[in-house]
Amino acid sequence: MLWEGLKLMGVGMATVMLFLMLMIACIELVRHLNRNFTTLEQQTLKARRKSSNAPSKPAAQSTVPVEVFAAAITAFESENRTS
Repeated sequence: MLWEGLKLMGVGMATVMLFLMLMIACIELVRHLNRNFTTLEQQTLKARRKSSNAPSKPAAQSTVPVEVFAAAITAFESENRTS
């Protein structure tokens, strides 16, 4: 009875060990496949940091004021009510 318990423990521990080794291998494979993307992302982040440190330009004002949109909506709604 003790021998069967030890065998079961050995098989269970071996299964867990194999599963963990497979997980590590998959993680390393994904890391290998994404290495170029990671390098590109790091370069993009460095470029963003450099550009954010530069003095920012004032935000461009919209070409059409909000009042024009409000007037257009009011005219459209009044036309739909009358027809």
